[in-house]
Amino acid sequence: MKKNIRTYILPVLCIVSFAVASCDEFLSEEPQSQYSVGAFYKTASDFEVAIAGVYAQQQDLYNNLGGVFRMAITRSDDTKVGAGYVDQNDKFLDDATGSYIQDLWQELFIVVSRANAIISRIDDIEFADASAKDAIKGEALALRSWAYYHLGTSFGGVPILDKEYTAVETRTIARSTQEETFAFAAEGYKAAIALLPAEWTGKNIGRITKYAAEAGLARLYMFQSKFSDAKPLLSDIITSRKYEMAENYEDCFDDAFNNSKERVWEIQFTNGGLGEGNILPNSFMPDGYHGTLTPFTGASAFLEVSTDLIDAYEPGDLRKDQSVVADVIVGDAPRTGWYISKWLHYTATPVNNNDFAINMPVVRYSDVLLMYAECLNEAGYQAAGDAFLYINKIRSRAGLPDLDATTTPNQAAFREAIMQERRVEFAFEGLRWLDLVRWGKAVEVMDAFLRRAENENGLYKMATTDRYLYAIPSQEIANYNDKTVMWQNPGF
Repeated sequence: MKKNIRTYILPVLCIVSFAVASCDEFLSEEPQSQYSVGAFYKTASDFEVAIAGVYAQQQDLYNNLGGVFRMAITRSDDTKVGAGYVDQNDKFLDDATGSYIQDLWQELFIVVSRANAIISRIDDIEFADASAKDAIKGEALALRSWAYYHLGTSFGGVPILDKEYTAVETRTIARSTQEETFAFAAEGYKAAIALLPAEWTGKNIGRITKYAAEAGLARLYMFQSKFSDAKPLLSDIITSRKYEMAENYEDCFDDAFNNSKERVWEIQFTNGGLGEGNILPNSFMPDGYHGTLTPFTGASAFLEVSTDLIDAYEPGDLRKDQSVVADVIVGDAPRTGWYISKWLHYTATPVNNNDFAINMPVVRYSDVLLMYAECLNEAGYQAAGDAFLYINKIRSRAGLPDLDATTTPNQAAFREAIMQERRVEFAFEGLRWLDLVRWGKAVEVMDAFLRRAENENGLYKMATTDRYLYAIPSQEIANYNDKTVMWQNPGF
């Protein structure tokens, strides 16, 4: 397995936990150690430590049972209702008291806080290498924008923190609109793109590049249906020729191919009992599982794949067998149903169930191609246009026939083809839910899904676009204690 940013981060995490402790609580009463922070952020090496701490916090949001990644999967029609550890968000029964929703809010703002500590201080420090200084500032800006994208899609408008604030100052900053939140994230991404390198080498492989930031900004624009803004960013990634599709679909997920050319931006993990492994792959299998996919026995928080998704695969689609497995053995007995095997393609042997070295995608190159095809189609359908070239690249790897003007004769038909292709290409990658929201199809699709027999025949329903968002956590409402500054979302 390639050395990557985890090699760079590991030696500094103990330092990070001390030096940035005062930044960890979004609404902490006072910094835990004014002296430690005052003595930090003085040298280039301090900022290397600090940016490692921001990456570490982003990793945490992908590597837990209620984080941004798993919450997005369970909110969608990829998995049946009944998932644990998600505050019943799969049933649309989540409310302001949920602990995982509280954690999601707080942990995203920890990313913001740690990034702001860098952004607010780095210009005052001399670096021997100006490009290293630019890169760290760019990384902090990109990670802050990534956090604000998820805050905006999860909670709507939130307080915009553009620098370090005290707890008292923070509580005077009112919620912005969702549009303002996204605008702030977009400006941060643009600033990051101007500062970040086109690539990293050696131990730094896996750090954010300008192309990763472009992909993050493009995804933000896609969510807003700003296709003309997303298009040049995606084109720049494609024409850079730094990325290409993995030869085999499973190579997009196997740790042997971590940081390869399919991976535009991914969350880094490593094995070996160092505390930097990935817990999610094993957690998707049932507790008591016995089989060859993992040497461990699964988890009580496992997710069961919906037959709705199984039915979405076309005959002959190679992605199905590489993503799901049917009828596993639990204990000594067979358990019927479908289960997520997508994250159990691995080469490095884990020492325990939370030690997988499998990196998790933020943006894959295949996503860049499909977003670009969608932009081309939204700009105007062309019967022999490049949009077909890009979608067919994805289909070809999956063993499926090409689409053309006969099978897909107009813009609306191509739009449906993109929706279909994204669903099966990115199953269990946390993209489906926000795709449904941005397409304006979430209520229609999810209510139909919840009426299926596998989901208790309509006992639950989404019903309203208010459920595009989570509730503002009740603890945050109480902390502010001022409804002109922090108020609840509609429907809660």
